[in-house]
Amino acid sequence: IIIKKDGKTYTRISDVLDVWIDAGTTSWNCLNYPSTKKDFERLFPADFILEGKDQIRGWFNLLMVSSFLAFEKPSFKNVYMHGFLNDVGGVKMSKSLGNIIAPDTLIQKHGADVLRYYMSQTNAGEDMNFSWEECVVKQRNLHIMWNVHNLLMTHCTDNDINPFTLEKAGMHFGFEEKYMISKLHSTINEVTTLMEDYKLDEIIRPLEELFLELSRTYIQMVRDKMNLGSKEEKQVVAYTIGTVLFEGIKMFQIVTPFICEAMYLNLKEQFSLKEESVSHFVWPEHNPMLIEIEVEEQMELAGNVIQAGLNTREKIKRGLRWPVKEYLVQSSSESVRRNVEKVKRILMRQLNAKELRVVDSVDNMNVAIKPVHKAMGPVFGGRTQDVIARLLGMKASVIVERIEKTGNYTLAMSDDSMSDDEVTITKEMIEIERSFPEEYTAASFKQGFMLLDSTLTPELEAEGYAREVTRNIQQLRKNVGLQKTDRVTISISSKKELHGMLMGYVAEISEKVGADELSFTTDAVEGEECKVKGQVFKVKMEQV
Repeated sequence: IIIKKDGKTYTRISDVLDVWIDAGTTSWNCLNYPSTKKDFERLFPADFILEGKDQIRGWFNLLMVSSFLAFEKPSFKNVYMHGFLNDVGGVKMSKSLGNIIAPDTLIQKHGADVLRYYMSQTNAGEDMNFSWEECVVKQRNLHIMWNVHNLLMTHCTDNDINPFTLEKAGMHFGFEEKYMISKLHSTINEVTTLMEDYKLDEIIRPLEELFLELSRTYIQMVRDKMNLGSKEEKQVVAYTIGTVLFEGIKMFQIVTPFICEAMYLNLKEQFSLKEESVSHFVWPEHNPMLIEIEVEEQMELAGNVIQAGLNTREKIKRGLRWPVKEYLVQSSSESVRRNVEKVKRILMRQLNAKELRVVDSVDNMNVAIKPVHKAMGPVFGGRTQDVIARLLGMKASVIVERIEKTGNYTLAMSDDSMSDDEVTITKEMIEIERSFPEEYTAASFKQGFMLLDSTLTPELEAEGYAREVTRNIQQLRKNVGLQKTDRVTISISSKKELHGMLMGYVAEISEKVGADELSFTTDAVEGEECKVKGQVFKVKMEQV
């Protein structure tokens, strides 16, 4: 093609390269090769590249083709791909459909960290169906992490502690601390391995689990040590929270850099840390000597048992502040029974139980089995009814015990001991029905049951009221802006019935609410009205 214009002649270049060639040669163009070779020799080929899955026939392809033509080898070692973003119904986002959600919309509503946090957990190469509800969950998790850092700073301020200058040697670590430190180093090990294998989408779960365990498990278990413990106990708690939080945000900052940096700067100011930014720290290294797998397994079991115990409380509508007489932990697994015994103290404290017993069986517990025809039919065919009849003629408890231990039960189809006519019954082939004694409320956990004795004695009721009154007074202190170190005098006005229940708990309530004096009266007083299970009382509180 020839174009003549303004006395000049323009001729089209005969050979035109595809525009993708620029993208295909970027792996060495960006290193200024061949003009200079130093960076090329050090950095080529790239460790990994990342783009959407549509680039399989686009950029990824041209990079590979160009590199093999030029150097007879690929220009990258690993490829990481993400999918496309769809709406909540799985429909591709489109302007014409009006279902587009711009990144700015999410950022303005929940912040840039939530955007990164939420998107990063999408399975590599898979499309994501966008969900506002899941974004809210991620934001809530970040609030939990922020609250942990606030709690640490408050605890250390109140007790004049710098957790980053404490000497670990000489500290007495309880089971809770051993678990949390072990969990930290297990997480460092797992996340480091995932990062090195470029499984970036899988690092969110262990990091998220670490912070949630720190908040929901460890901190809940050490509340009493934080508030009423010895100086050494308070230091141990500060060291544990500080260490797990600090090492955790060193890793999590690659996902949520803004909130992690904000937390670090607060810690830096309060505890005189030296680095300018959390991103200046090297990646944490795990210590195999601090990983105690057995402790972590015991704590995982404890979590399952506690959840089952809380479920029984929910069934009878009894809050956790109200003590209960007894829990039975029933399991046919010797390992479960042994490990529950090791964490018995934690279970009793977390479930607010006066007693907890571990048993392999419960008196007057009935076990029945119900055949699942849909599971048996394809396996036994025309013999299904004979198998069912034979099965129902056996002792249900024996069958259930064997299936729970091994996963199956060998059923002899003949009474002749010499016969080898046997069939295998799997756990999918039966439904297990249990009924427990009337005095117990039951809930299941993996490999066992929690049984709650809900008998409410006057002593248990009095302790429950004392805990509720304490909580109300603590809330009143918070409402008027009192600090933990502020001392008060308190007068409680109510019916004599409540006074009688609380008299034995005066010292305990006073200690927990920071009261120099706690008195009761039936006279009217000017104060805040509170209610606990039908009991109405007023609290007059004055700062000393």
